[in-house]
Amino acid sequence: MTIFDRLEEALSEQRGNDSLPDRLTEEIRAILMAPDRYGDKEYLLEVLLSQVEEYSPYAEAGCCKWAFDSHDIERTLQKIAE
Repeated sequence: MTIFDRLEEALSEQRGNDSLPDRLTEEIRAILMAPDRYGDKEYLLEVLLSQVEEYSPYAEAGCCKWAFDSHDIERTLQKIAE
């Protein structure tokens, strides 16, 4: 299973929970549709995968950050796009 397959699976799981914002889903899907363009950014894709898997809209709630939020994913998407 490739990083793109794993990312697609994690994205589908998050979308099933209706927690990941649509705009982030669209940006991630664009990456999934262009593996040739992003294949050399495997480290950042692994980071993105972890963030999608551990995403929570309530990551910043409380005294400790215990998950990733949309801002974390946005920053990683910007690095991937560079």
